[in-house]
Amino acid sequence: MKRTKFMKTNILFGILLLTLCLFTGSCSNDDKAIIEPAPEFELVTEISETEPLFIVPDQTFKLEYTAKNIKSIATNTLPEGWTAEVKESENSINIKATSEAASKATLIITATNASAQEVSKEITLQCLNFFDDTKGTFILNEGNMTTENGSLTYITADGYVFDDAYKTVNGTELGNVAQDMAFCDGKIYIITQNGDENAVGTKFENDGMLIVVNAKTLKKEMAFSRSDLSTLDWPTHIAALDAEHVYIRDNKGVYRLNTNTKELTFVSGTDNAPKSRFVTMNGKVYTYKAGTLNGIIEISPENDNATKINFPYRVEISINEVLGIQAAENGDIWVMSFGFGKSAMNKFNVESKKIIQRQINVKPSVGSSGVAFASYDNNIYYADGTTIYRLKFDEDESLNAASGLDAEETLTDLSAIDNNAGLLYNGLGVHPVTGNVYINTIKSFAQYTQNTIWSFDFNNSAENPAAKYENYTNFPAGFFFAPGK
Repeated sequence: MKRTKFMKTNILFGILLLTLCLFTGSCSNDDKAIIEPAPEFELVTEISETEPLFIVPDQTFKLEYTAKNIKSIATNTLPEGWTAEVKESENSINIKATSEAASKATLIITATNASAQEVSKEITLQCLNFFDDTKGTFILNEGNMTTENGSLTYITADGYVFDDAYKTVNGTELGNVAQDMAFCDGKIYIITQNGDENAVGTKFENDGMLIVVNAKTLKKEMAFSRSDLSTLDWPTHIAALDAEHVYIRDNKGVYRLNTNTKELTFVSGTDNAPKSRFVTMNGKVYTYKAGTLNGIIEISPENDNATKINFPYRVEISINEVLGIQAAENGDIWVMSFGFGKSAMNKFNVESKKIIQRQINVKPSVGSSGVAFASYDNNIYYADGTTIYRLKFDEDESLNAASGLDAEETLTDLSAIDNNAGLLYNGLGVHPVTGNVYINTIKSFAQYTQNTIWSFDFNNSAENPAAKYENYTNFPAGFFFAPGK
């Protein structure tokens, strides 16, 4: 009996020991799972925390990273036109988008260790193929005549600012003293005063006097050097009807450029055309005759002879000087004028010669780009110094011209809002979609790097801007907006 009891005790002890070993082994495996090193993944390439990662179409962007305790790295499936290729041997991800890719995409990078633990990074991507967005805003910069090339600032519909959009896309720069832009048939024509050589003979590395770019991507499609356009003497403004009818104003008058043949033809009747933006509408181009014998100059693609359209001989307020013109919403032309001490806003029809006048209290400032005012529907915006005005143009024919004096509103004085707004540099712009008024100011000519782009919704507030962008411009020539598609 005792021997049997002893054997049973040994057997029970063995079972207990085996159970304990199994339990201990199990715990040991659990411990190993818990202490598996966590995956580590960090980006080496610096990207903004507040803005998307912008990708130039058809160019590879290399996103570099560091990783530890990683078994694999993968990305999510991107929209059509986008690719993200992981190069684990190089610790990088190559990102690319075509010019036809969706403008926005979200890249999710997932790093996984041997125990299936994950760490992820999410990056907002934006392809630079949206410059034809009608909600965007261009600011063309002259640059410093003696030291800088021109540049193109772009504000996206979301309010992101590209300090030098053209150079970002092309890797090269605009010509010296950029002056004006024109949109036509999916292209943008950009004219500069000096091209690749300034007025004193200094050579510049840039893409020339006239550059034609894709309106959607800003990629350069064609460029004309100063020697290509040697006939021109300080060109300032440009309009385009098609590739064979590109009109350029210089110190002599207006030339027609055929971009296919590079031939320049002077347009008869445009002698001494003013340094002012063209109006392009109804398949024709318009400028005006300066001086007392003034009127609208009409240029048609049918021939190279301009037609003068005189203002009515008898008007309430004499038109001795035209300050600028712009297209009106219904096909008429807005004309800012001055005569015998009185300024007026005029709405002129080139077919009927009918004119409606409204007097205003100030003679508006006209910058070197020749922009005296900006219009949105029947709201006319203009400036005297840094003070901004609005005229709500009333077409009621029972009103006389002097009725405009009471209709004029003083909106704001920018120098009273910001001490750095010492000077308004060149003209105003009104966004054709939002109606917001855009204004450029600089602290002074010597301190032009201290500058502001203002955007006002004057229907909401005349004191608080809807947006304010500081220190982006370099002697801005003006505002430009992509036409409706």
